[in-house]
Order: sequence, then C-alpha cells, then structure tokens
Amino acid sequence: MIWRGTHLRPSSQGPEQASGAAGGTSNSSSSTSTDVAAFKSQLRRHLRIARGAIPASDARRAARRAALHLLRSGRLDRARCVAVYLATGSELDTAPLIRALHRARKRVLVPTVDPARAGTMHLVRLAPDSPLRRRRFGIGEPVDRRRLPFVRVDVMVLPLRGFDRHGTRLGSGAGYYDRWLARAAFRPYCVGYAFAQQEVPELPREAHDQRLDAICTERGLRRVAAR
Repeated sequence: MIWRGTHLRPSSQGPEQASGAAGGTSNSSSSTSTDVAAFKSQLRRHLRIARGAIPASDARRAARRAALHLLRSGRLDRARCVAVYLATGSELDTAPLIRALHRARKRVLVPTVDPARAGTMHLVRLAPDSPLRRRRFGIGEPVDRRRLPFVRVDVMVLPLRGFDRHGTRLGSGAGYYDRWLARAAFRPYCVGYAFAQQEVPELPREAHDQRLDAICTERGLRRVAAR
C-alpha cells in the first residue's frame, strides 16, 4: 500500500490487489495483518517528519488555539477528572490545556508506564506544583508515581501521530492507550489532540484499535459520528 505526495493520497492498489498483480493469490489474515503493520509504520515515519517540520512559533500558536477550542466546546464543563498526555518531541503541546484545567479546578491525570509490566500504562495525578522527570521514551512523568485507586475518568485527551475523519487514530505503535481503554471499567470520552495537518484520508482500523469520539486541532473540535 503506497501513499503518494505530501497530501498522503493512497494509491488505488491495496495489499490484496498488489499481491494479485504480482501473481500471488493469498488473502490470508496473517499476510493482511503484516501489510497493515508495514503501512502504518511507514505512515508514522512520514507524519513524524512532517510534524517535526512545523515552525516552533506556529506550533505554540496551534497549542493555544487547540486548548481554547476544547475548553469552549462544553465537553470539559461537566468533567471532574481529565486524563491528558504530557507532550514530548513534536507532539501538539498540552501545557496550555493543562494550565487551564488546573485553573478550573479539574482533577488532572497523566499516563505513566509501568516498568514492572511491559506494555502497561497507568494514570497518576498531576497537581499544579508536581515536579516532573523524563522517563521512558523521553516522556515527562510526575516524580510521585503512586497509582490511584479506581477513579472515573470523564475525558481522555490522546496524542496522535495521525487521524482520519472516521475517528480512527494512528498512535505511536506501542498500543498503551488501546490496551488501557480496552480494560477500562468505564470508557471516557476520547478526544484526539493533534495538528490539523496530521489528518489523512483514511486509516485502516484493526480489531484492537480504539475509536475516538472527537478530534481537536488548532482549527476546532470535530465530533465523530459512530459507524
């Protein structure tokens, strides 16, 4: 599966057609799964490079605008507890959003990776004065990483590498959020947070992929209709 040009338009050939054109006839699930994984990996690299090329001044402006759009949407008015990622690298910065949530006296949680259990993510509280340190993948985490007893998360703001209009999310590939949401007793309202240019025409959705309820960029908040 090939994506052409800076606007990421897919070629007319999917993995099955490409295989047939080469003389193959297999439509096995393992082959398709491999094709999808390779496609996603390639797309992640492309989107990471494109995101990293955004000028710093534009990125700061986008972060402020995205925070305003989400705050004005009304979705956070009723929320008591909000889970938000701490941005790393070229991700859309959540610092303006987190400051506003603290001013509104919301309970803010951030993800932390469990070193004792590979692939497991937990949520810990982020207070306005919480000291941070860089841990795995260069992600900031509170120094106080005590796991909370069960807490109902009303809204979860998720980082994106890419997204489409159907609410399909392309993450970093580690699967932390998908696994956390799959086992959550109560599913929060999930908002993808990204630059508008990270949108692509369409993404393949696998069984384990968790759908977004809305997407927030510097251009506004878009609610996603279930399909």
